[in-house]
Amino acid sequence: MKKLTVALIACFSMVAGVFAAEQQGAEQAPEAADTFQRTETRTIEPVPFAIGGEETIDVIGLRLSAWNTCHDLTGVDLAIGGEAQNAYGLQLALLRNKVRDRAGALQIALFGVNEAFHLDGVQLALLWNDTSVMRGAQIGLLNTSHDMRGLQIGLINTTNTSYGYQIGLINVIKGSTVPFFPIINFQLED
Repeated sequence: MKKLTVALIACFSMVAGVFAAEQQGAEQAPEAADTFQRTETRTIEPVPFAIGGEETIDVIGLRLSAWNTCHDLTGVDLAIGGEAQNAYGLQLALLRNKVRDRAGALQIALFGVNEAFHLDGVQLALLWNDTSVMRGAQIGLLNTSHDMRGLQIGLINTTNTSYGYQIGLINVIKGSTVPFFPIINFQLED
């Protein structure tokens, strides 16, 4: 039963990652034909295993690493600590997951920290979840976001602007008419 559950989560994460990557591509405006486009040489690795990382690698599939960096990750990342420019799928780390730009992902840090600039998904961490723009959910002891649309569950939850709910001992929505409220705080207007 456990193997089936893990396999279903991995498959769901990969499908969600591909869907999020397609949505991101649809949102971007087409560039003018006469503009200069920079091309980068990157290799695609279906199942890399690495101790250290190369940022020029795109991972599609499964990445097993101790502490690794890649440009784009689509699939499953199992690491002690992982970092990517963009990630779509499942990031499972012992200590730290970091996405410098966009994440359409389920980020799980068993004993550490999840970070993403723009998250469309879920962050689960024992200690701290941090995003600039979050669309989804954060569950951990400390959850921070600049712009949160969704749900934060933790001991301390803080955001500047919100369209959603916070459940915890300390809940702060700085841009709200009620900036602090214990147990549950929410703002459902823009």
